[in-house]
Amino acid sequence: MRTNILYIISLLAFLFIACGKDPSSITIKGTITNQINDKVSFTFSDTSYQANLTENGQFEITFDRDSSEYANFVHGERTRMYIKPGDAIILTLDTREFDETIKYENSAESSFLSYKYITSESKDFYGEALYLKDESEYQVYLDDHKTVLLQELNKINDEKFKKIEMENLNSSLNKYLKRKQSFSERSKEELSYMWDTRVISQEYNFYELLQSTDTNEFKKILVDYEKKLLTSLDRIKNIDGYEKEKEKIATLSNKWKERKFDHDNMPNDGDMSIDFSYPNQQNALVSLSSFRGSLVYLDVWATWCGPCIAEVPSLDRLQKDYVDKNIVFLSVSVDTDKEAWIKMLSDDELGGVQLWADGWSQITRSYAIFGIPRFMLIDEAGVLISADAPRPSSDEIRSLIEKNI
Repeated sequence: MRTNILYIISLLAFLFIACGKDPSSITIKGTITNQINDKVSFTFSDTSYQANLTENGQFEITFDRDSSEYANFVHGERTRMYIKPGDAIILTLDTREFDETIKYENSAESSFLSYKYITSESKDFYGEALYLKDESEYQVYLDDHKTVLLQELNKINDEKFKKIEMENLNSSLNKYLKRKQSFSERSKEELSYMWDTRVISQEYNFYELLQSTDTNEFKKILVDYEKKLLTSLDRIKNIDGYEKEKEKIATLSNKWKERKFDHDNMPNDGDMSIDFSYPNQQNALVSLSSFRGSLVYLDVWATWCGPCIAEVPSLDRLQKDYVDKNIVFLSVSVDTDKEAWIKMLSDDELGGVQLWADGWSQITRSYAIFGIPRFMLIDEAGVLISADAPRPSSDEIRSLIEKNI
């Protein structure tokens, strides 16, 4: 009798706790080994949530979401998660091998996304198999990858998630196959040459060499690089397109010379910023110098740039938090499709000052911008505080703004 009473009391206590829990509440706790800073972030399409790390790298955060959705977990690097209302997830990772060590408890979907990333990264769908295998062999290569992922995906019970991931997987594999099919008119010799150019290019880390070598040394390395490409090209000397390919090599070499010049002549932190003028949505020219007297947080981006779009919610939140401060949020798009730019400004209600550079132009040369997004912080006098400022989603940008505002 006593046992039955205790059982009923325990059951009632459990039901009370379960019924009292908000069904949209999500709790995530974890441990970060070799932590980079004192915060972690969970970024959704419309907002993000932050948690502080203890000295031991531990954190716990609770927030509410109404539906299952993808999110980014950010701590130095970022990774994709899938979070459902009611989740209680335990996360661990070592930042020295971020993607290889991240583990989830109570989130089979997030575990699958991690597995998918590592498995896909080990494949080189645009590599040797693309150039040197025939189409049927390449199809088998894709099918094998799909089989491996489906074995893991089918272990998950969430049908909505499985459907989305199946669509994503099929879309990716179709994209790879179409790329392979686009080579159908090329000879084996041409494809071999194309693969050679990939291998040769991988021998040279030109973006690192821009910073680590002087002009003369850089030019010598470039001559060696060009010579190797031309030697490989000689094997298809009798094929149509030889002269055109030779011109491409010369153009590529000249492009790297220009980048080296731009890098060596770009302003550094503490230098005066280089002015520029671009049109806004109303086609009125706006100059960087017109904002003298205010701190300027400059964003160079494009609508087609995934990492740029990922920063939009954080940038929007940053603007709202500093709306009453003497800071201008200036965004310059390098889109060539003006309509796509205007549409996104309207659809996403992007704030701040928005300008259109119409492709890689003056600003990208002046500041040696070879990849986007790129952020800069400029003081009231027009002096560069940071020519490569932290991103809006980082923990460092707010302290940098606070220090200079």
